[in-house]
Order: sequence, then structure tokens, then C-alpha cells
Amino acid sequence: MTDIEAKALALLNEVRKERRLGCYFSVSRETSPNDEALCRAIEQHEAYKQEVSDALVDYFGEHLVAEDGGDTLASFIIPKPKPDPLVAAMKKMGWYLSESFLTDAENFRAALDALGFEIREKGQ
Repeated sequence: MTDIEAKALALLNEVRKERRLGCYFSVSRETSPNDEALCRAIEQHEAYKQEVSDALVDYFGEHLVAEDGGDTLASFIIPKPKPDPLVAAMKKMGWYLSESFLTDAENFRAALDALGFEIREKGQ
């Protein structure tokens, strides 16, 4: 489940709880037009938030990202996501084959976890 689908599921369940209905366990973008519409709306909202964040950083500079809480605009800054080292290694090996590439990395990480292995940086 992607982050967008998780947010959609949380929102659906919040409304269903308010209306005293049972909770959903998943969303299905492929089979439910309503779920797809909700996910698209969340994606557009997230893209707009990122656009506002980027515009603020471009206009005022990186100092807004400071966590001192001094600047009221700092709360609108979305930190850039850190690249996933597993994804970077897979790309370097030529593993990038499909749209489901990130899911492949998640599945690979889950398979390692099921076998009792973990990926960590050296020295940690």
C-alpha cells in the first residue's frame, strides 16, 4: 500500500467511524472509481503542498527549514525526502525495470525481514 492509499484509507475510516459504519481494510484504485478519485485528490493536494513549500524555500531561502521555530513560515516547509539506499543500489545494478520498482524494493525488504535479515549502514 502506498502512502497515498494509506492516507485515503485513514480518511475513509475516519468518516465511516463518525457515521458508525464498519472500517475498510484496504482501498482498491483498480476496481473502485471512488477510491481512485479520493487517491487522485490526495495526490493533487500533496503536490500543491510541495509546490508551496518549494516556492517558499526559493523565495526566502533554506534558512526557513531551521527547526528553531522562530519563523512562522517554517511550518509550511516540507523537508526533501531522503533517498532510499536500497533503491539507489538496485538502480545502480540495473534493476529498474517497471513502474512497480518501489514496490519491488519494499517486497525485497519485507522478504529479508521475514528471513531475519536487515539492511543497515556499516558501523551501526
